[in-house]
Amino acid sequence: MGAGTSRTRQTMPAADDLRTRAAKLEKRVKPTLAGPYTDDEHRWLDKAAALRAEADKLDAAEK
Repeated sequence: MGAGTSRTRQTMPAADDLRTRAAKLEKRVKPTLAGPYTDDEHRWLDKAAALRAEADKLDAAEK
C-alpha cells in the first residue's frame, strides 16, 4: 500500500440499512396517478425490491 492509502474492509450492510436505502429509492418515484413511470423510476423500484429481498435473506440467515 502506498503512502496515504488505507485498506478498508468492506462489510455486508445490515438488513435495516438495506431497507432504509430501499425506502429512499421508493420515495424518488412519483405517485402512480401522476402518469406512467419513467425508465429511471422502474430501475429505482427494481433496485428497491432487490435491496428488500437481500434484507429478508440476511434476516433469515440470522435466525
